[in-house]
Amino acid sequence: MAQLAESLELFAAMSRLPDTQLDVMVLRRLCGFTPAKVSDLLGIPLAAVRSNERHAERFLEDTIELPDFGGTAS
Repeated sequence: MAQLAESLELFAAMSRLPDTQLDVMVLRRLCGFTPAKVSDLLGIPLAAVRSNERHAERFLEDTIELPDFGGTAS
């Protein structure tokens, strides 16, 4: 039950992200794509992927306690 509550809290917080940050977080953290692959899929520069990911992480860290996604640093 606690896992479900954490997931719902994460998804609720993620739904408040701007569109590009949400797209980046879904592709990076939930689908496990590399920054380069996300850049290709979204048609945005690699630097923009990294920036959007950082901003989204900061927002989520300020909003909720993020679960450990493990092994997604690339």
